[in-house]
Amino acid sequence: MPTTPPLHSLLDFAPQGGYRRLDLPHPRKEGSLLRLEAGTLEALAREAFREIAFLLPTRQLEGFAAVLADPAASEPERFVAASLLRNAAVAAEGVHPLCQDTGSAIVYGWRGEEILGKALGPGRPGLADEEALEAGRARAWKDSRLRASTLLPGPGLGESNPGGNGPLLAQIASVPGRDYRLCFAAKGGGSANRTSLSMEAPSLLDGQALEKRLAALVKGLGVSGCPPYRITCVLGGLSPEESLHALALAGLGLLDGLGPEPKTGSHNFSAWARSPELEGLLSRLAASSGLGAQFGGSHLALDTRAFRLPRHAASLPLACGVACAAARSTRARIDEEGVWLEVLETDPGRFLPKEEVLLEGAVKVDLDRPLSELAAQLGRLDAGTPLLLSGKVVTARDRAHARFAALVREGRALPDYLYRHPVFYAGPTEAAPGQVSGSFGPTTAGRMDAFLPALLELGASLVSIAKGGRSGPVAEALGRAGAKGGAAYLCAIGGAAALTGRDHILSSTIIDHADLGMEAVRLVEIRDLPAIVGINGRGEDFYSRAKP
Repeated sequence: MPTTPPLHSLLDFAPQGGYRRLDLPHPRKEGSLLRLEAGTLEALAREAFREIAFLLPTRQLEGFAAVLADPAASEPERFVAASLLRNAAVAAEGVHPLCQDTGSAIVYGWRGEEILGKALGPGRPGLADEEALEAGRARAWKDSRLRASTLLPGPGLGESNPGGNGPLLAQIASVPGRDYRLCFAAKGGGSANRTSLSMEAPSLLDGQALEKRLAALVKGLGVSGCPPYRITCVLGGLSPEESLHALALAGLGLLDGLGPEPKTGSHNFSAWARSPELEGLLSRLAASSGLGAQFGGSHLALDTRAFRLPRHAASLPLACGVACAAARSTRARIDEEGVWLEVLETDPGRFLPKEEVLLEGAVKVDLDRPLSELAAQLGRLDAGTPLLLSGKVVTARDRAHARFAALVREGRALPDYLYRHPVFYAGPTEAAPGQVSGSFGPTTAGRMDAFLPALLELGASLVSIAKGGRSGPVAEALGRAGAKGGAAYLCAIGGAAALTGRDHILSSTIIDHADLGMEAVRLVEIRDLPAIVGINGRGEDFYSRAKP
């Protein structure tokens, strides 16, 4: 029978940059066992979540630099790669987080059974590990002004944002040993929404059928999750839950040390195996998609990971997901020698190109004109035309658009600003003292697709700005609006929110729906913000054209 090593023994806790020791109390000996010192987990969580909001691993930056140096890369994706490197350098200053979506907080932990007791806190009888980690997470979000994106369920289908971005998702397992290993992650909604799980027929294991299915999955990823991505695929699993758990660990790099699947029929191998063959296939499919690093090209993926798991003979789970350009995670270890945290890159500037990389052929666009005139100009441009945008926009996301839709249903007038300014789908982080804006970046356009056609029919929201592709009905609606006078959808760079917040935002003021917090409507003045025409006034879609 095949052997199935325990999960904790498969995990890769050897990060590229190694670990640094934190000045925190480590477990003290109590007989032959260890006991956690007061406040250690809380302080570790605060430091870990603070760091990943502003710093990336060196390997990720090396990937951006490789895109920039690739002579086969398209000029637009070289510009995106340079922008992501500049964004990392700005974020490393510790003021503007890497991304405006500072993510859902997640901790996976494997606590050695020889570590005793609760994580005691000063003046408290004791906190469970999950409570201590949540306390540290809450401090990190407050101290660093990270965005509160979590909505809690209310009466009926209502929801509310209480602030603070809790609760933490913590999964702590008890394992043999006398050390404590943890992985801290902050998962943004844009990349999380690219996750898929399907229950396939075992006939999919035919090579051609599997390639066709993976090609559709890769194509379906689009660019709204902020590539270049790490694309991860898990084939198999004794349950759908196991497949998704493996996908989550793999996306964090925790399964990188797994060996490959066997070359023969031998059963003497780990029940979870890495598949170099599938990884190569995913890389080829990503390169041939034409989507590239957001603005077209061959670098949709920085790298790929694929794994095969045992399965029931009648079932074939297939899970797929991505880590985005602002993927944030870090590993930590607690043992009797100290408290250790993964070393992240503190000097991203060393990867910046010596010469400025420009968005070649960009059209300078003055947004401060009558919206109908602006929409007519943009609508005439070809899809994919590069732009530099300057002027005033209003921000509005999902919940503001839901309120606009309610006004339309009730036959009431829409706000005047929807007829005067382009609408930027965005929700920034809180501004630090002395700063005009926090991190500011586009959210996924597709989430507003349900609202836009009705707004366009009323002559509102003729120009929208966001990231990623849009649906066929929206392209058609833009084409109809374009035929009446003008309309356009513009794509900004996702994953460069620190750079945008510091260098491209001149002013930002809440003008409506302040109760929505980060989703409030703002009047924002931007300067030379890079973008491309995603869909023009003829309904021509850049991303549909880019796909094979």
